[in-house]
Amino acid sequence: MKASFPKRPSVGFVAVCLTYCLVVAFFLWGFSTPNLDRVWTLHHLLKIGDLDRLTPDDREILSDAIVRHESLAGALLDGAEIGIISAHLDGWIATPCVTLLRTTQSKPFRSISMDVQTPRDLIPFSIVVKGNGWKEKLDVKKHGRFEIDMPAVSDTPEIIEVILKGSDFESDPSMLGIKMTFEEKR
Repeated sequence: MKASFPKRPSVGFVAVCLTYCLVVAFFLWGFSTPNLDRVWTLHHLLKIGDLDRLTPDDREILSDAIVRHESLAGALLDGAEIGIISAHLDGWIATPCVTLLRTTQSKPFRSISMDVQTPRDLIPFSIVVKGNGWKEKLDVKKHGRFEIDMPAVSDTPEIIEVILKGSDFESDPSMLGIKMTFEEKR
């Protein structure tokens, strides 16, 4: 008795299957959101306060985009070298987690200055500032002006996160009562 092997698929059948796979891949690619579109959406959501904090994936998308497109960081900051891209009004923060952006041209700006006027019943609390490879913590025990030094500017734009910890802060500028500015160090 002779062993029988199953027939191999024909070239035409393989071509049809490959075409269907390529069509499905094309439509999946077409329905995905381009990274720059996602960056615009993130910037808008942060700016109006609908997004309090970037997810790790969103942070990576934003970070990659500002590195790939040199002028993007400045465009998100309306031409400034360093600034708040989260919801704020003239520096008065509106969310307990604040996203800052620092361009490579922000060399003179070496510290974040915070004027704390938070209601007394929410004090004490901590402020944690995280950047690329660095982290600082400030314990706030009273009203006043506080500074957090930042390391020197790197060769790439940087996303900095400022997080208020300790009290149950809500996204309300009158409850937070913190104004952020950026100070030059000579």
